[in-house]
Amino acid sequence: MSPLACTLLLLLAGAAFVAGQYNEGVQFEQNTCTTYGALRLVWGRGNYEGQVQICINGTWGWVCHNSYRAEDAQVVCRQLGFSATGATYRTYGYYGWPNSSIPIWLDGMDCVGTETTLLSCPLSRAIGSVRCSYNAIAGVVCPSGGPSCTNNDIRIVDKTTWTPFNNRGRVEICSSNSWQTICDNGWGSSDAKVACYQLGFSKNYAYAYANARYGQGYGSILWRYVACSSSESTLFQCSKLNGGYGCTHADDASIQCSGRVTGSCTNGAVRLWRYKDIGPAHDGVALYCKSNQWVPFCDDTNTFCDTGRVICQKLGYVGLLNTRQEYHYGYYDGTVDHYAFSCSSTATDLTQCTYYYHSNCYHRGDQFGTVCYSPIIGNECTDGSVRLVNGPDNSEGRVNYCYEGFWYPVCGLNSYTATLMCKAMGFNASSASTVGDSRYGSTGIISSLYAVNCNSSHTNLSQCPFGRKTASLTSCRINVAKCSTEWGLRCHNTVGCTNGQTRLVNGPIDQAGTLEICLDNVWGSACGTFPVQSAYVACKELGYTGPNPTIKGNSFYGESSGPMLYNNIICHGWEDNVAECSYQTFPQLSCSPQYAIGLICKDDCNNGDVRLTGGFFDNEGTVEVCGNRQWSYVSDANFTANNARVICRQLGYPNGALATPLLGSHFGKGRRAVRYINANCTGTEKRFLNCPITVYSQTQAEAALAVNEVASVDCVYDVPTDPPCIARPSLYDSAGSECTSGAVRLQGGSSSGEGRVEYCYNGYWSPFCKMDPKAAMVACRQLGFTQYSWGSIVEGGEFGTSRNYSIFDNITCVGSESSLSQCTPAENTECTPFCRYNLGLRCFNPGSCTNGALRLADGVIDNEGRVEVCVNGVWGSVCDQGFDVTDAHVVCQQLGHPELEPFVLNNSTFGPGQYPIVYSNFACGGYENSLSDCTKQTYPNTACSQSNVAGVLCGYDCTDGDVRLVGSQYGYEGTVEVCFDRLWGLVADSGWTQTDAEVTCRQLGYTTQGTIVQRGSLYGKPAKTIHITSLGCSGTESSVADCTVSTISLAQGKALLATSDVAGVKCYTPDQCVPPPAGGGSSCTNGELRLTGGKQSGIPEGNVEYCYQGTWSPFCSLGPVEATIICKQLGYTASTLTAIFDDGRFGQISNTSYFQNISCPDRFATDLSTCVVADACITSCPNALGLRCYEPSSCSDGDVRLVNGSYKTDGRLEVCSDGNWGSVCSTGFDPTDAYVVCNELGLGDAEPTVYNTSAMYGDGDGAIIFSDFGCEGYETNVFDCSRSSYGYFTCSRDNVVGVKCKDSCNNADVRVVNGDSLATTEGIIEVCHQETWGMVSDEGWSTEEAQVACAQLGYTTRAAAASGSSYTRPNAPFQLSSVDCMGSETGLTNCSLTYIVDTAIADPNAPTYNPAAVKCVPDEVTNDPNDPLSVVSNNPVTVSMAVIIVIMLISVVITISVAVYVCVKRKKGDLSVKMMYADEPAPLTMSGLERAGVNNPLAGIYDEVTNAEKPENPLYGDKVALVNNM
Repeated sequence: MSPLACTLLLLLAGAAFVAGQYNEGVQFEQNTCTTYGALRLVWGRGNYEGQVQICINGTWGWVCHNSYRAEDAQVVCRQLGFSATGATYRTYGYYGWPNSSIPIWLDGMDCVGTETTLLSCPLSRAIGSVRCSYNAIAGVVCPSGGPSCTNNDIRIVDKTTWTPFNNRGRVEICSSNSWQTICDNGWGSSDAKVACYQLGFSKNYAYAYANARYGQGYGSILWRYVACSSSESTLFQCSKLNGGYGCTHADDASIQCSGRVTGSCTNGAVRLWRYKDIGPAHDGVALYCKSNQWVPFCDDTNTFCDTGRVICQKLGYVGLLNTRQEYHYGYYDGTVDHYAFSCSSTATDLTQCTYYYHSNCYHRGDQFGTVCYSPIIGNECTDGSVRLVNGPDNSEGRVNYCYEGFWYPVCGLNSYTATLMCKAMGFNASSASTVGDSRYGSTGIISSLYAVNCNSSHTNLSQCPFGRKTASLTSCRINVAKCSTEWGLRCHNTVGCTNGQTRLVNGPIDQAGTLEICLDNVWGSACGTFPVQSAYVACKELGYTGPNPTIKGNSFYGESSGPMLYNNIICHGWEDNVAECSYQTFPQLSCSPQYAIGLICKDDCNNGDVRLTGGFFDNEGTVEVCGNRQWSYVSDANFTANNARVICRQLGYPNGALATPLLGSHFGKGRRAVRYINANCTGTEKRFLNCPITVYSQTQAEAALAVNEVASVDCVYDVPTDPPCIARPSLYDSAGSECTSGAVRLQGGSSSGEGRVEYCYNGYWSPFCKMDPKAAMVACRQLGFTQYSWGSIVEGGEFGTSRNYSIFDNITCVGSESSLSQCTPAENTECTPFCRYNLGLRCFNPGSCTNGALRLADGVIDNEGRVEVCVNGVWGSVCDQGFDVTDAHVVCQQLGHPELEPFVLNNSTFGPGQYPIVYSNFACGGYENSLSDCTKQTYPNTACSQSNVAGVLCGYDCTDGDVRLVGSQYGYEGTVEVCFDRLWGLVADSGWTQTDAEVTCRQLGYTTQGTIVQRGSLYGKPAKTIHITSLGCSGTESSVADCTVSTISLAQGKALLATSDVAGVKCYTPDQCVPPPAGGGSSCTNGELRLTGGKQSGIPEGNVEYCYQGTWSPFCSLGPVEATIICKQLGYTASTLTAIFDDGRFGQISNTSYFQNISCPDRFATDLSTCVVADACITSCPNALGLRCYEPSSCSDGDVRLVNGSYKTDGRLEVCSDGNWGSVCSTGFDPTDAYVVCNELGLGDAEPTVYNTSAMYGDGDGAIIFSDFGCEGYETNVFDCSRSSYGYFTCSRDNVVGVKCKDSCNNADVRVVNGDSLATTEGIIEVCHQETWGMVSDEGWSTEEAQVACAQLGYTTRAAAASGSSYTRPNAPFQLSSVDCMGSETGLTNCSLTYIVDTAIADPNAPTYNPAAVKCVPDEVTNDPNDPLSVVSNNPVTVSMAVIIVIMLISVVITISVAVYVCVKRKKGDLSVKMMYADEPAPLTMSGLERAGVNNPLAGIYDEVTNAEKPENPLYGDKVALVNNM
C-alpha cells in the first residue's frame, strides 16, 4: 500500500467517528478498535468536540495534555475530517475525569500543525510511556469544516482555552447543513433565555453577550435582530431578520446558561449533575435534596476533601478522587443553600457532618463538584492473591497483588507483609527479603493501590488491609498514579541452621565475603551500624582472631541469597559470638539487600611469618606467608630453588641446600589470596619478605587466586624412602596372647564395615602391608559379609597405623575360603616388611543399586566422573588398565549422551572412591548397549591399585561456537553457555562486557538494543567447566565465534569454576513492539544526518538525527564505530574518536526513534549507506543521543593527566591517543593500572584508590577511548599495558575511571611549604597521613606544637608558631586539627589530635580552618636582636615572663635580708614587732614594675615592724596574722 493510501485510510478512519457518550458509569459501547492511529472524540456535545482518544494495538486510549497546544489540536481536527481553522485545545479532563480502565497512549506531542495524523507528529516519549495521570487528559473543539450537521440544530462553541465553562459559548444554528452564527444586533437576555432553553438548559440565569465574547465563528451569519419574548421554545419561533447584512463575525452573539434537574426528590438524597448527563457519571456538580428539591452544596466549607469523600461514599463509590469548582460543569440553576456541610475525617454519612449557616453561600458561584473514584472491576485474578514476576525463578521477582480484579505492582513493602506474601505462595520461612529497587523491571501501570499493610497481629495475608495512594500524607483524596518504585520480593524456605551461627559467602577467599547469620533456620545478612568490635567478634566466631578486620558495606561481595535478618549489631569485642551482642532482628528492620555487610577477616599471624600446609610431613607443604594479617599464597610463577631455600631457612631448617621448590599447587590450593608473585631471592636472605618480590593489593591478591597456581616446598628433600625391610622384631620369637590366631578385625573406621584390617597371627594383631582382592574377599566373608564379599582395599593409611610392620609377609587365598585361617600365610624370614601406611578394608551389603546400572561419580562438571557400575547390588569402580576411548564410548552411550568421542581420564582423576575395583582390562567393540556386555576381567581377578581408577568425560550434542542461555524460565535470559570442543562451558564474568552480551543476543536471534549485562552468576552457576575467561567482541560480530576469545584448559576451567562467577545476559524482547508508521515524510532526504543543539561555537556537537523515510529521527542506540562513521559522513573525515552522550546535554528533542539501531559491519566506512538499519520496532529512551566529533589536537600519545579533582593527586583519568584527550572505561581497571598512572605522573608508590562508578569526577566531554587495561605494575607508561581501544568496547559515561594517587611520603612525616614549593625553615606545616600530604588546622596551634614540628624537621633550638595566612596555601587537604603537644614529643602525630575525615571540611578552600605554620631556627644560628626568636625579645609575652622571674629572685633576696635583720635586732632588745596586713598601703615600690603590669611583691611590708594590734581586714576575716612572731 502506498504512503498516500495509508494516509487516506487513516483520515477516513478518523472521520468515521463514534459518538462517545459515557453515561451513568457505563463503559464506552466498544473500547476495541481496528485501525492503528485512528482518532475519536468522546463526552462532547457533538462530534466536533470532546476528549481525544487514539487507537493503538486494537485498543482506544487517551492522550495526555503535557505539551498539548493549538498545533496539536489542529492536527487532531484535520485527521477527524474537520478544518484546522479555529481548532481549540482543552486540558485537565475538560469533558470529564475518566477512571483508570482505559490506557493513556500518548504524551509529549510536539506537532508543527501541518501534519495529517497525530502519530506523524514528533513524540518526546514512546507510545504507552507517559508521565500524566487521568486528571490530565487532552480534549479538542473543531469549530469549522467537517461532516455536515442536521438543519435546525443548535450548539454553543467556546474558543477560550482558560478555565472550562461547559455552559457558555457562541451560538450557532445548523442551516443548509452547515453551522452559522447569529449577529448580535438586537441580541438580549430574552433571546438568551430561549437559546438556553433550546439547548436543554433552564431559562433562569441566562445571559446574553455581544462582540464575539467567546470567539468568532467561521461560517455564514444566519440571522440578525433576533427578537424573542422569552416565552418561545426555540429561536425559530422568534422574529428575526435573515442574513448578516452589516454584520461581521466580530459581532457574533454569545450566551451563558444554567442547568437544572426537574422533579421532586427525597430529602437527604445526593446526586451529581452534568449537562444532559454527558460524560462520566462519577464526575459532576454535587447536589443534595432539601425541601424536596435539588440544591447545590455550598463550596464555602473548610473540609472540601472529607465532605466530597462522604458525598461519593453516599453515592456508592469507594472514595474521592478530587473536587472541582462549579464552573467546570456550568452553573446549576438552583437555590444555593445558605448552610454549608463540614465533614470530619471519621464521618461516613452527611448526618455525621456539621451543618452550619454561612452568609457567603448565596449565588451560583458558591457550588462545587466532586470526582468520585469509580474503578472498573476486572476478572483477571482473585482479589488478595499474590504472585512474583520477572524474577529468575518462582522465589523472587516483582510483586503483583490482585486488586480490583487486576494484577498491580505495590509501591511499598514492609517486613510483615513480605513474610505473609511468601507464606501465601507456599514458602515456609518466617522472613523474606524486600527489594526496594527496580531490578525486576517496572510496568508503569497506573492504579490507586499503594501497598498491603500487614503488622505483627496478622497471621494470614487475607487479614491485611491494603492502602490506596493519596494526594498527600494528610489528604483523603485517592490518587491514581504510578509507583515511583515497583517493589520486589525474595521468598525463602528453611535450611536447618542454628540461631546466631555465622558464615561468609560470595567471597573470593575463605577470610572474606558477605556476612550471613542464621535466624529461625534461615541464612541471611546484616545491615546498619556495625563497628569494628562487631566485625572482630564475627570473625572470631569463624576462627579468625587477627586484629582489625575490614568492614565492607553496600553488598561489596554481592547480596546474600537470604533475607536481611540482623540490624545494628553492637559488640564490645569480648563476646565469643555475635549472638551475645546487641542487635535488632527481622522484622524490626527495613534494610534493602543491597546494603549487606561484608567482612575481610584477619588471621592471628604477624606479617612476614611463613608456614607450610597440606604436606604429609611437617617439612613439606604449600607455602603460606602472612601479609596484611592474612595467611596468603605465593604464586609459583618464577618460583626458584633460591626462594625455597629462604623459606626453609626462615622455618628453621638449616640445610637450605636440600630445599626443593614444587610447582603447580603440588600440595593443593585452598581459598586464600595469592599475595606474592615473582619472588627473586638470592638464597642468602633470612626472611622471605627480604627478597625482591611483587606484593599484590588485597583486591589483586583475591583475584589472582583464580588464575595462579601456588608454590610449595620440601625442606628436607633427602629424607630416605621407606625401607623394604626392617630389623626382625622380638615378638617374632614368642607367641603372644593379644588375640586368637586366625581372627580378623577392622579398626579405626566410622562404621562396622570399614577400618584398618588386622589379622591375628601367632597371638598378635598384625596389620597388612600387602593384600590382594582374593584375600580381601575372604576377610569380608569372615567378618560376616556373606551375601556380598567383594572387599575394597584402602591404601594410604586412611584408618591409621597400629604397627609399621607386618608379622607375616602375605596371605594367599583361593577366594572360596570362609576365613583367612584357611588361606596360606607367607612367613617373614629374611625380610620384615615395613609399611608406613597400614591397609584398610571396606566390606558391603548388597541392595544399594540395580545390577548393570552405570554412573559417573565425583565429577566437577555434570557429564564427567569416576566410572562406577553396579555388580551384585553394590557399586564398583573400573581399573584404567586397558580402558580406552571405545570403552568410554559405551559408557557415554549407556548414560544417554550423544554419540561423540569422549575423553578418558586415568589415574584416579576423580578419586579412588570407596567401592571395590570390580572390572579391569575392558575390550569393548563399541556396539554394546551396556558396559556389562563387554569383554573384561572381573573381581577378584582385578589386581589394580586405587591410584588407577578410570574416569570419563562425555561430550554434549553441540557444535563448537553454539551458544545457549540456561537457568531461567524465560528463553531470552540466563547464564551464557558456549560450546567448545563438543562441551558446553561457561564464560567468566570478569571480562564480560556489554558488546560481548550484545553479540550473544544477536547470535540467539534477538535484537541487541536493550541488552542487559548480568554478572555475579545471577542465573546460577551450572556444573560446567569455564571455557572462556575473556571475550573481545567489538559488538558488530554475528556470533561469539567471530570475537577474540581467551580460552583455558579443561582442568583450569574446572578449577576456576570454584572461585569465579559466570556471565549472564538478558536479551531485549519488547513487550509491545510498535512498528514505525507506514508511509514517508518530506522534511529530509533518506540517509541524511544532522547535529542540533550544540552549545560551543565551532565544535561539531549536538543531538544526532538521521533521516528515516523522509522524517528526522533521533538515535536511542549508537555504538562507537557507528558514531565515528557519522562524524566522517558529516565532513569530519579525520575523526577517529567520538564522544557519545545520553544525558540530554544538548537540549530536549523527541526521544522516540523510528528504528532500534544502526550497525556497520565495515568499521572503516565513511558513511552509513552500507550499514544495516534495524527498524522492526519504534524505540524510546530517556534522552536522545548526542555526540561530539574530534580531530587530532596537540597532546602526545600515552600522556596521562587527572582532571576535575580537588588536588593534584586525584581526578578523572584522561589519556592522550591520536592527539586527543579521552577518558578510560572502568571495566577491568584496577589498582595495578592506577599504580602505573600514578608513577607516570611522578606521584607516590602507595596503592592508589580507583573510582569505577558514578563518574566520581564527572564524565567530561571527551570520548571514552580505552577499556580493559591489563597493567602488570612494572610499566612506565600506560601505553605499555594491554588494553581495549576505542571502537572495540562500549561503556556508559557513568563508568569513566577516577583515580586518587598517593604522595611520596611516609605516614607521620612533616614538611614546611609555601604554596606548592618546599620551604626550609618556615612556612605552612604539612603532615603525611595515609600516604598523602595535608595541612594542620591552627586551632590551638602554639609554641609547643611548633617546637615538636621543628624538632621533627631537625631544628631543636627554637621554634615559633606562625599564622598560615602569611604564606601561600598549597593545594592539599586539611588532615589534622586540635593538635595539643607538651613540647617533648618526638613527632606531631604523637600529640593529642583529631583527624579530619569530613571531605567538605578538609577542602583547603573551606572557611572552616586556617592552616598552621612554623618558624624554625637552625641549631647553629646565634642571637640576633632583629630575630623574633632571639633571647632578647620585644614580644610582650616574652618580656612579661622575664620580668616575673626577676621579681621572684629579688623577693627571695629581700625576704632573707629582712629576716636576718629582725633576728639581730631582737637579740639586742631594740626592736619590737608590728603586724602587717595585706590591705595596708605599701610605701616601697620598684620602679617600672607597675608599667609592666606586675604587682609589687613587697607591697604591705613596712620598714618598721611593731606589736600593735592589727586592724580588722576583710581579706582575713579570721584575724590570723600573716606573721605571729619572729
